[in-house]
Amino acid sequence: MEKLKIGFIGLGRMGANMVYNLLDKKYEVVVYNRTKEKMDEPVKAGAVGAASISELVKLLPEKKVVWLMVNAGEALDAVLAELTPLLKEGDIVVDGGNSYYKDSQKRYADLKKLGISYMDCGTSGGMGGARHGACLMIGGDKENFEYIKKVFKDLAQEDAFAYLGNSGAGHYVKMVHNGIEYGMMSALAEGFEAIKDSPLNIDLKEVSKVYSHGSIVESKLMSWLAEAFNEEGYLESISGNVPKGETEEEMKKLLSEHTMPSLENALKVRADSRTTPTYTGKLISAMRNKFGGHKVNKEGK
Repeated sequence: MEKLKIGFIGLGRMGANMVYNLLDKKYEVVVYNRTKEKMDEPVKAGAVGAASISELVKLLPEKKVVWLMVNAGEALDAVLAELTPLLKEGDIVVDGGNSYYKDSQKRYADLKKLGISYMDCGTSGGMGGARHGACLMIGGDKENFEYIKKVFKDLAQEDAFAYLGNSGAGHYVKMVHNGIEYGMMSALAEGFEAIKDSPLNIDLKEVSKVYSHGSIVESKLMSWLAEAFNEEGYLESISGNVPKGETEEEMKKLLSEHTMPSLENALKVRADSRTTPTYTGKLISAMRNKFGGHKVNKEGK
């Protein structure tokens, strides 16, 4: 099957890396970003730059596939308000961001009235995953999943993508994934703070090394934490005040639907760190920065 020509809107930390991944696999990719400078490197790498969303749509073939990597909420709705009138029946929009699943279901219903298909795709793996193979959780109409299945396969690591059901299923599974991630990050950070506060003068860098190789808690998160310990001056520069993340409001919605004590505690740890910075907060900030390039607050500022 001939590879699809894809439109890609949103070239932030994840979006740009996903475009590079597609270009590596010889896809034609038309890109647009509101901040034009973020288009420069993808265009140098071989993408076709569009001056506007309208131009992006015009540069795509008859049946259009447009992938969105835009912040959930108002920013995404603004893009959709501009994009949707330019599409026609049979076209496909993929939302690869962290949208709340009920919002995705509403957008699906709104676009379906126009004959446009809306796929929700939870995307995990951090910037490295976006560049070299992400984990993709997909919801929407099965026939449209089948139509662009090769794109999902080429963007993902082996066995790291799945069609999970009707509209909202992909973003629902990603929401729960984020809740698990919050709990895991807190558990790791709290454990290292306990070791730090022990009377035994244990080298945390050495602990991070052994935890990262063969232990039950070995994981990508643990590897990113070990990376933070090994980067000279990195942890010392980071405050124990965890900046508020894009998904925290979504996590509160998840807690309104399910009892998840680990997630509830993880949210409290982050919120408390904003009034009383902690070593646990420092390590959570470091992990978030390492996998997703998320902002950190600097020590002393």
